[in-house]
Amino acid sequence: MAACTSRLAKNEEVVIYGSLLSIYETSDGVGSCNNVVKRNPEAIKSYKEISISTGKEHGAFYTPDSTWLIPLKIWLKRNIK
Repeated sequence: MAACTSRLAKNEEVVIYGSLLSIYETSDGVGSCNNVVKRNPEAIKSYKEISISTGKEHGAFYTPDSTWLIPLKIWLKRNIK
């Protein structure tokens, strides 16, 4: 959640592996993980990205909120066996 910073996106040494759920707030400077995933797509087992729009910037993730908790729970149920 809100992890694909511009610094991470620019760091070519960072490769993401496995199953990835990206949730980012549209009003936050931290955005999509698409560029990081595109660097090494064969390392990704599954990838889903969701944008939320609470207007709280990075603060959208400071406390539990159904806006991101519900999609997270759905993703977990489908991806954890």
